[in-house]
Amino acid sequence: MSPLPVLAGHVLGGEERAEGGDRHDVVSPFTEEVVGASREAGAGLVDEAVRRARAAHEQWTRVDPAGRAALLETLADLLERDGDAVATTVSTEMGMPLWLAAATQVDLPTRVLRSTAALTRTLAWVQTAEGAVLHRRGAGVVGAITPWNMPVHQIVAKVAAALGAGCAVVLKPSEQTPYDAARLALLVAEAAAVHGAPADLLTVVQGTGPVTGAALTQHPGLDRLTFTGSVAAGRLVAAAGAATLTPATLELGGKSPAVVLPDADLAQVVPAVLASGLVNSGQACNATTRLLFPAAVLPEVEEVVRAEVDRFVLGDPADPATRQGPLVTRAHRDRVLGHVAGAVAGGGRLVVGSGRPSEASGTGWFVDPVVIADLPADAPAVQQEIFGPVLVLQGYADLDHAVALANDTRYGLSAEVWSAGTDGSRATALAVAAEIRAGQVKVDGVRTRERPAVPFGGSGDSGWGRELGTHGLLEMTELTAVMA
Repeated sequence: MSPLPVLAGHVLGGEERAEGGDRHDVVSPFTEEVVGASREAGAGLVDEAVRRARAAHEQWTRVDPAGRAALLETLADLLERDGDAVATTVSTEMGMPLWLAAATQVDLPTRVLRSTAALTRTLAWVQTAEGAVLHRRGAGVVGAITPWNMPVHQIVAKVAAALGAGCAVVLKPSEQTPYDAARLALLVAEAAAVHGAPADLLTVVQGTGPVTGAALTQHPGLDRLTFTGSVAAGRLVAAAGAATLTPATLELGGKSPAVVLPDADLAQVVPAVLASGLVNSGQACNATTRLLFPAAVLPEVEEVVRAEVDRFVLGDPADPATRQGPLVTRAHRDRVLGHVAGAVAGGGRLVVGSGRPSEASGTGWFVDPVVIADLPADAPAVQQEIFGPVLVLQGYADLDHAVALANDTRYGLSAEVWSAGTDGSRATALAVAAEIRAGQVKVDGVRTRERPAVPFGGSGDSGWGRELGTHGLLEMTELTAVMA
């Protein structure tokens, strides 16, 4: 039995509404059964949502930073209160292991909310500079579109900054994960009621990108656009924003390298890289899907890879022993397997993985972890985002070659550098990290949950702008310089 209601509604005025056009089923990636649905909002509901958000913004922008921060802190408390239900919802919608959903879709978003609240209290909203008084104010109405892979975290990263800045948000979530978005919007309305704030700080319009998403991004009533998703869809969002001169923050794909320095302990580092590369079945934009190491140690790397992948348990997302769940849809699983088949046809060698649907369960769209070696640097599997449990091995001759390989991509989102951890080795790691063209580089295993206010975003095909922290707040503001 599904724990989800029959229908995920749109949320306007702090209440769910069921009207709309075409029905879009939510199918469990594990059972392959329909577990719920949503309806297409379309242009009419989008227009109503934008008008409601405008009215909410006009009231909310007059609340002082301390009051806005207090609402974010209340929202964090409410998300923690309902954490078990939120994690179960995400796991049911898109197949993420329940323990991972609790960590990344409840614990991490609450950390983001609280860190954003703290920054909202301390940001210099008014300051004197260059002979003028500079006033930071909320930009207005934010149109947000979020993906299915890390649904609550991606929503909170946008909504926390917008609400902290004094904006209101109209959100279109993925049609694969509509329920968590509706639940979060109801929590925002509950927090708003506690603080006497407008109920329409966060409105949700369900639907697909080509219909409801297009209506939202093209709406002239928006002051900001923020989007997380594919490069192709990001280009459409950017074009829509350009047509109405609406600034857009785009967080798109990645092909992130993990550079293992020559003195690093392979037995410790390689499992850590595999964990970050295969997290959420590889369905993460910052997954480390390219493992770079000294070419001479290829046999040792492959040995550790085989031993570690044997420990991955595929199965029921609700089972605490499950380390990897299914991919989100059958079509996505088939796309991932097509990438693997293409890599093998192009000369790649499977170090682990069959390149076929996994038989880990009688149902579910599973793919065993796949690690591929012997591919040239320009191979599609090395250059293109696969968004599945697929990693490639790349050997380097020296550190200059390692940096060149790390930067040999149109993406510039994330990277990792691993060292032996000694003072000298760590200094080398920091120097290498500074040479990598990526918006965020993690050294020696630091994790996002430990630094929730570090800005996140990229360049090139990874998009533009930043989320989280002070930079994320500033993305949602306009600046007025008063001279007297």
